[in-house]
Amino acid sequence: MTIIAFISQKGGVGKSTLARALAVEAQKQKLSVLLADCDQQQATSYQWLQLRKKSKFKVEIFPTAQQALREANKYDLTIIDGPARTSHATLEIAQKANLVIQPTGASRDDLIPAVKEFNALVKAEVSKKKLLFVLTRLSTPAEAKAIQNYLKNAGYHYSSFYLMEKTSYKQAQNEGKSITETKYPGLTNQAKQLITSLLDYLD
Repeated sequence: MTIIAFISQKGGVGKSTLARALAVEAQKQKLSVLLADCDQQQATSYQWLQLRKKSKFKVEIFPTAQQALREANKYDLTIIDGPARTSHATLEIAQKANLVIQPTGASRDDLIPAVKEFNALVKAEVSKKKLLFVLTRLSTPAEAKAIQNYLKNAGYHYSSFYLMEKTSYKQAQNEGKSITETKYPGLTNQAKQLITSLLDYLD
């Protein structure tokens, strides 16, 4: 049983995007997968499943993190798509998860709150080893390098792979697909490398 949680201090940074892609790729490895949507109000992942229609993994809305975590022992992999804003439930999720992923964009408005959130989890005795940043919605590789240096100085781990801001990623998701299922092999491969790196990080 493995639990990977996606959290964010603010909306629109790619939390649900990454959670859905991980679910798609994990089921290809013959894992039983639960994608737990813990944002009742927006239900982003659950609504996406309605577009997808056919899926080999389960997506379910959970009113509380506790309820989602109780289901985890029924699956090889439980992916938690956390609330749109961090809350008391975030700490509970982080304490139980094997890996906690926080996506962040390039702006200070994204980075500073994101680092503060991980700082708060570390203060609450969540191990830094299971906290991982993923860079999303980037414009250039140089931008990625600058953010990676910032996070390195802050003392946090990050995936060496990242997501560029591409219309094709949005289009794929609008069609009930994941970012690893675009029409363009190059973009699809970049997304797959990122998702694979998340699973490899656990090893």
